[in-house]
Amino acid sequence: MSQLADLTIHQPFRGVLQKAGGRFRATKLDFDVDIYDSACGLIVQQINQYLQAKQKIIVVIKELAGFFKPCIWQRWLEIPDKFLFTIREPHIQYMSWLSAMTDKVFQGEGKFQENRDFVISKAQITETSILSAEWEGTTISCNQVAWNSLVNDFYQIKKEISSIRNTTKKIAILDLVLFRYKPKIVFENILAKLCLESKINLTYLSKIDSNVWDIRDKNRPMVRKANNSNTIHPLTTEEVVNLNVFPIKSQQHIKELIPLYLDLLFAPEQAYLPSLAELETTELIAANPFLACAVALFHLKNQAQVNNWFQTIAKSKPIKIDNFQSSLEIANNYWA
Repeated sequence: MSQLADLTIHQPFRGVLQKAGGRFRATKLDFDVDIYDSACGLIVQQINQYLQAKQKIIVVIKELAGFFKPCIWQRWLEIPDKFLFTIREPHIQYMSWLSAMTDKVFQGEGKFQENRDFVISKAQITETSILSAEWEGTTISCNQVAWNSLVNDFYQIKKEISSIRNTTKKIAILDLVLFRYKPKIVFENILAKLCLESKINLTYLSKIDSNVWDIRDKNRPMVRKANNSNTIHPLTTEEVVNLNVFPIKSQQHIKELIPLYLDLLFAPEQAYLPSLAELETTELIAANPFLACAVALFHLKNQAQVNNWFQTIAKSKPIKIDNFQSSLEIANNYWA
């Protein structure tokens, strides 16, 4: 998205929160007004610098603003013109979150995040660990709060946009797994839903020459990765995660996330949902059986038909649908 923009700002609100000492800072005002105003001031400052050379610019801001109370989020809704929500299938999303929190709890300085065996071996400790002042609660409770906020913010924006006549504000949802499955189609659909024009060639992404600005450090791993990225990594079967690898509390947490995820996955604002014919290429089935079967269930509305469909297509793949049965039962109940 940075290639569309004159300026890309990475997580200004969270950056200010970290620099100010986290959620338990002594100078905290009600509803994080201090964080909101400080970060907005930084955004305006950066925009003004770019407006010295151009009359009109496009700004992309990456920010999980879910830690704002509704009254603060309502102020933010008045500013942007386009809203893009990103979601990720809960098994993979929680594994990623658990990996980051395991690295934080065991002070791995980034090296533990890539070691899935280590993360799983420490999951029972990590899932109930009290985190630093940047978060409030445990690994599981913080992740649940983030999902609840994501859903609430999405529907608040939908309601806001629907209440305004002739508005230019647009909203879209990007599923990150489906994006990597069909990047060109998904990206084109996102731009169409947001009414943006682009000539970006996703096959040959160019580096963006430090276009991402971050209040904390331009050399932070996330920022450095964004600035140096020149490709979209395709899905691989090594990323398959099933419910059974997690401890009981994490399993229950993921089960609670699945309905929230499906609400957003199947929303009309979703950029792309594969047809049954597209799913039958087996690529997505091998890389993420739960998501493939959830989408098939969306089309077929019947678990038995989905099981038959899966067994027919996946005969040559070493993926057992039984590993995802308990997760798919929740998806099946979603349509009941």
